[in-house]
Amino acid sequence: MSHETVIANNALIHIGAESRILSLQDESFVARTLREAWQLQRRATIRDGDWNFASRRAGLPAEAGVDAGTIYPWAKRFPLPAGALRLIEVLSREVGSCYQVENKAVLANVSGPLYVRYAVDVTEAAEWDESFADAFSWRLAWTCGTKIAGSAFSKTDAQSAYKDALSAAKRHDVRENPPIEQEESSWIEARWGDDVYGARPGWEMS
Repeated sequence: MSHETVIANNALIHIGAESRILSLQDESFVARTLREAWQLQRRATIRDGDWNFASRRAGLPAEAGVDAGTIYPWAKRFPLPAGALRLIEVLSREVGSCYQVENKAVLANVSGPLYVRYAVDVTEAAEWDESFADAFSWRLAWTCGTKIAGSAFSKTDAQSAYKDALSAAKRHDVRENPPIEQEESSWIEARWGDDVYGARPGWEMS
C-alpha cells in the first residue's frame, strides 16, 4: 500500500467514514473527494509549518534593471527561486528584520547575495516527515469531512486537531535540531561601544 493511500485512509478514519480506499486513484466517491483536495491542501500544510524535509537554502542575486521607484524605499529586489512556496527566514546577518516579501521576491537594502531559507512543495509522500503526514491527514479531514460524512462531521474538532498536529510537529523539530544562537545585531553591538576589553553589559570587570 502506498504512502498516499495510508494517509488518505487516515483522513477517512479522522472523518469517521467506514469506507477505505486501495488507491488515491480509485473512482470511488471518497477517493475522488480526497484526490480533488490533495494538491492544494498539501501545499497549504507545507506553508503552515517549518518542515525540515521541505526546507531549502539559497543565495539570491539581486535582480538587475529594477526601477528604483517601483520598490522604494528598498534598494534591491531578490526574486525567490522558482517553486518556492514561502520565505522561512533571511539568513544574511546584515539584513536582520529589515526586509519585505512582495510579489515572490524579497526587498532589502543590501547588495547581495541575500542568503535565505525557503519552503518548497514536495509531492512524493515517501519523502514526507511522519509528523507532516499526520498533520496533512487532519487537514484533509477538516477540508473533506463534511462532503464525505455530512452534517455529523465536526469541522471545528478537525481544525483543532490539525492545529494540535502542527504544534506537535514544531516540538519534534525543536528536539531534532540544535538550538539556534541568535547573532547580535549591529545596533546592539554599537551600544557596547569601543570597550578595549571587549566587555559586554553584565560582564563588568571589578
